[in-house]
Amino acid sequence: MPFTPFHCGAGLLLKGIAPRQFSFSMFTIANIAMDIEPLYNIWHLKAPIHGPTHTLSGALIIGTITLLLGRVMINQWWRFYAKLTADYGPTYKLSWVAAFSGALLGTFSHLLLDAIMHADMHPFRPLSDSNPLLMPDRLLELHVFCILATVCGMVLLLIRAVLQGEMPVFPRNEHNKSHQG
Repeated sequence: MPFTPFHCGAGLLLKGIAPRQFSFSMFTIANIAMDIEPLYNIWHLKAPIHGPTHTLSGALIIGTITLLLGRVMINQWWRFYAKLTADYGPTYKLSWVAAFSGALLGTFSHLLLDAIMHADMHPFRPLSDSNPLLMPDRLLELHVFCILATVCGMVLLLIRAVLQGEMPVFPRNEHNKSHQG
């Protein structure tokens, strides 16, 4: 199914491991871009659902387009957000490294996960029509991996936020203060 949230687990895990070198936003945009063709094919009842975009060359092209357009869009969004919230401090700027890793890992991880799951995938076309990655008997393990990656990534991000003081462990509440006197 296009736009499955299971693909995001790998992205959250990567964001938890290397937050400054990896853009989860670019990863998400790349995953959505990968599934435009399958969504179109489903809508128009065309088979196969996974076509040229779900090949190594297709993933590279979509990753490159996502990198170039997505980085501009995200940087524009952060400028707009800063103006909208009247936050005139330093604005966030997506680095090329984070954009590159997010876009390309987004498309290639998407390709890998779909190749394991979908029989109509031919990730090595035009060199080969085979799909040596297909493991239809391993779908449960694939989904468990995606869920565990999501949980691990969220835990890593939460721990990092607490350690960096961005999220207090025990929020202050004026009503919880003990009164002396």
